Amino acid sequence: MKYLLSLIIILSNFYGFCQKSEVLSLSLEDAIAMAKQKNTDILNADLDIKYAQHQVTEVLSNGLPQINGSADFNHTFEIPTQIIPGDFVGQPGTTIAAQFGVPFNVNAAVGVNQLLFDGTFFLGLKASSEFVKISKLSSSSAEIDVKEAVCKAYYMVLIAEQNLNQLQSSYQNMMRLKSETEAMYKAGFAEQLDVDRIGLALSNLDVNLTRVNNQTQLTQQLLLNTIGININQNIELTTPLPSEVEESILTSNFDPNNRIEIKLLDQQQLMNELDLKRFKVGYMPSLYGNFSYGSSTFGGENKFSELGTDWYGNGRYGVGLKLPLFDGLYKKSKIDQAKIKIKKTENTRSQALRGINLELNQSKNAYEEAKKTLQLQKRNKQLAEDIYQTTSIKFKEGVGSSFEMVTADNEFTQAKINYLNALYQLNIAHINLQKAFGIL
Repeated sequence: MKYLLSLIIILSNFYGFCQKSEVLSLSLEDAIAMAKQKNTDILNADLDIKYAQHQVTEVLSNGLPQINGSADFNHTFEIPTQIIPGDFVGQPGTTIAAQFGVPFNVNAAVGVNQLLFDGTFFLGLKASSEFVKISKLSSSSAEIDVKEAVCKAYYMVLIAEQNLNQLQSSYQNMMRLKSETEAMYKAGFAEQLDVDRIGLALSNLDVNLTRVNNQTQLTQQLLLNTIGININQNIELTTPLPSEVEESILTSNFDPNNRIEIKLLDQQQLMNELDLKRFKVGYMPSLYGNFSYGSSTFGGENKFSELGTDWYGNGRYGVGLKLPLFDGLYKKSKIDQAKIKIKKTENTRSQALRGINLELNQSKNAYEEAKKTLQLQKRNKQLAEDIYQTTSIKFKEGVGSSFEMVTADNEFTQAKINYLNALYQLNIAHINLQKAFGIL
């Protein structure tokens, strides 16, 4: 039994290791789609929609028939005594103590109340339905924010991995250079200083590799956390970092109404206006209908078994009118508050439009700047590559120094990293531009 238990534990650990070491291939589209299913903000936004829908049902229930049943059993162990005039029993001028009723009785009834007319109810129902739309817009806003975050995190992982690859390539080149320099030193064509200088460069590269490797792992965890899955999951990104971006967006017509922020404010304003109408119709009368029917059975003293033998019915229906006359200025204060909310929302919308136009201009400028920077870094990378190739030839021919070689390699590596970072910044600027135009 002990060996069987040990085997089960070993197999369980092995299965867990295999599960953890599985590599998840993720395209950018897959990452976005997965985030829509697993990201906490989106999940909560979807729950908010369901919550709002249940609120609609709650408000609607006030306008549906309210049906209640009741039943009770009573034992009047001491029947109340009433004093009646003796005239009823032929004894004028006297009073007689009499008891009316029986000790036992059972009552059963059902009652129905129905709202016939109430202006606040119908506007309240309309307002709760519009609140569902606000929840749906908020969900769309959450999806836009999550899509933006996933795209940026995805590109961040890509750029971190490519920077790591560049450093690894530089490290391998430096290792070959060190091997060649050591051979040249043994043959008397290089100095110990050349070997040491290249060794120092390797040591610095090793430090940078460790740092960039840790950064790469952190960017992967950030992406996984943004998606909403285990941050220890091994992943492989299959969508490359775009080397070019679509520029037709710059010539498209900008409509601020496409921005989710404006849609939310417009929907909120509609809610405010419905509130104002709801409080105004509160001065109108309300009409209610009611109906009830019940039945009772009785049992005399020491005749408990008579209960249920005979039932005596009773029923009624009626209509009630409620006319508000004075509420201590409650509705007036609510109307004034609703008017203030409408004005505040108007101000907020105007400010939002100014902010959106500012954001759009900033995004355009940042995009143009990122595009120019990429072009400059592309030329710098080509220039650094030419310098590296020339310096490498000179060093191998014995007419160049190790210092020049190390410097050229560092500059070429840095130029490639700068180019990749500029490409990353261009893609980020394009995402910001899409969001500013309201088409992300």
